[in-house]
Amino acid sequence: MDGNLSRESDRIIVRLVLSSRWAMAPLIVGLIGALALLVISFLTELWGFAIRLAGMSQTEVILNVLTLIDLTLIGGLLVIVIQSGYENFVEKINRGAAPDSPEWMTRISFGGLKLKLFASLMAITAITLLKAIMKLELSVSETQVRWLAAATAIFIVAYAVLAFTDRFTQHGRGDH
Repeated sequence: MDGNLSRESDRIIVRLVLSSRWAMAPLIVGLIGALALLVISFLTELWGFAIRLAGMSQTEVILNVLTLIDLTLIGGLLVIVIQSGYENFVEKINRGAAPDSPEWMTRISFGGLKLKLFASLMAITAITLLKAIMKLELSVSETQVRWLAAATAIFIVAYAVLAFTDRFTQHGRGDH
């Protein structure tokens, strides 16, 4: 009798553990909402940029374009996290039911996902640094630029270490 009770409690625990992945679904839906808000923010920035364009200096134009690029990179980062997060943690996406799904989703590994995320974060940091350097004469202190440069350097070193360790672990398993 004790063996049956133990097996039943094990099954219940396993079902709870497997069902817990659905707790990620509201978080994924929240990120979809954040992406929608980001699109609204992008369109608002673009509209304001278009209205003010005639009276802007070249530096202001470049700063506005960099802001749009920054928002686009963040949107791409959100898309990667939304799609791969759902696929990796909730359930596989049926590609037959979603023929317009991105091709990269079917062949990206978890290590590849980490590298894509890190590359996006590095690009966002680099753009922030570039914007700060361009604003140096106007409103950004040299100390702020130094901190941004240090953050960018840290991201680059961390990305290189991550890529190296990922490559090393894949090579050790024979996954080329």
